[in-house]
Amino acid sequence: MRVIIVGCGRVGSHMANSLSAERHDVVVIDKNPLSFGRLDREFGGRMLTGIGFDREVLQKADVEGAEALAATTDSDNANIVTAVAAKETFHVPRVVARIYNPQAAEIYRREGIPTVTPTLWAANTMKTMITSPHLTAVATLGSGEVESVVLDISKPLAGRMVKELGVPSELVIAALVRRGQALIPSPDMKFELGDAAHITATVSALARLEKLIAH
Repeated sequence: MRVIIVGCGRVGSHMANSLSAERHDVVVIDKNPLSFGRLDREFGGRMLTGIGFDREVLQKADVEGAEALAATTDSDNANIVTAVAAKETFHVPRVVARIYNPQAAEIYRREGIPTVTPTLWAANTMKTMITSPHLTAVATLGSGEVESVVLDISKPLAGRMVKELGVPSELVIAALVRRGQALIPSPDMKFELGDAAHITATVSALARLEKLIAH
């Protein structure tokens, strides 16, 4: 896959190193050439110095032939302008942008530009760790209304059926990891000690689940 990464900070450089190690064709763009020092010695892609949303810079990166572009700079505005240009002007099939402002991220998601919001993810993850110590946060969906968490099944829950924890339209046991193997549980399946239950639920349902576990 040919991928363009705009921004060679911690996120961009990690992506570039990982994709290059997997033998993808990677081009990294950053306005500061010193940023390329974050790339591994084994990095086999190209490095371009310039502004990521500049048309000439993108063309030098062969944006017309790119299959994906990730805008990962520390500027929301730069990331959005870059993502819009890649998607609407150059018709790159897969475009994703890192956006710190949750409200802006939701707006651009509605416009068809997938976004990653570290501010929202970090805030909700830390909140879950404080208010729901029995749950491990995995992902925040939408604007934080729904979360994906992992619950390690302890003795009080072992032997109970999956449907006892599930609540239609509010909480779903999406998967169980049992002795290293993942499976989709049936409603009548019983939890076993040591299971890891992957749960998708509304924030209010998670609060009720935490109270149930605590008691």
